[in-house]
Amino acid sequence: MAKPRKKHTGFFPWIDPSDHAKGFKLNFSEVSYLEVGRTAEGYKMAQFVALKNPELALDFDYLKEFYISAEGLILVKTPQGKFSVIAKTDHA
Repeated sequence: MAKPRKKHTGFFPWIDPSDHAKGFKLNFSEVSYLEVGRTAEGYKMAQFVALKNPELALDFDYLKEFYISAEGLILVKTPQGKFSVIAKTDHA
């Protein structure tokens, strides 16, 4: 398998993950990540590497691992095995 390539994406957490109508928080630093695979559902499996511009970054508890949907949503896997949307990318 090829070595994972470092990629960057916008990372905009929802103000209220259960109510997307409230919008999202602005984040002026992209997130650098490695794409390490795909799930059976077709999500990209991403491993957090760093913030591209940490001095401009939103104070947020960035996850070590997350998933990216084709629609540009950032998800986490709950202990129950379900996917939960926590943020969106600038590709949504």
